Amino acid sequence: MRIIGVIFIILGILAGLLGVQSYLRDDAYAKASTTVKAFVKSAEVKPMSGKAVGSIRLVLAFLRDGVEDTLEYSYSEAFSINDPLSTVEELKSRTPYVRYVPKEKRSKNMPDWVMVSNKDKHDGAYGQTGFSWMLKFLIVGIFLIFYSRVRRKNRETFRFYR
Repeated sequence: MRIIGVIFIILGILAGLLGVQSYLRDDAYAKASTTVKAFVKSAEVKPMSGKAVGSIRLVLAFLRDGVEDTLEYSYSEAFSINDPLSTVEELKSRTPYVRYVPKEKRSKNMPDWVMVSNKDKHDGAYGQTGFSWMLKFLIVGIFLIFYSRVRRKNRETFRFYR
């Protein structure tokens, strides 16, 4: 048990380091990127047969570094009788935002992500995932080490009373 606890603690430290790396990369992207409004050139809505999910495909047009660029964006949306799928007209009337890294701020260390969202603010791609994994591994590892010590003491006490 103690060896497994140590392995979990090592995995927790690795998850923490990877979490720090992903957070720093995401933060660098948020600082270097810019957001522009896009407009929907075309929209296509397809309900999937036998499922309460519809496939939505948009072609977005936006200005990237002063030149018009297009982007195909696909996603799925759940629907029901009370909450139907969006129509093509509703999708074309929306104003999505596209976030990208301008040409002058690109480098080999900067990810060239293009993100589409409904807000002009960057939410972060990773958030606190790495830190939560780190915490889970560390707690389980520490619990296993303490459990192995208590179990060993109980065995020694049991031998003493025989």
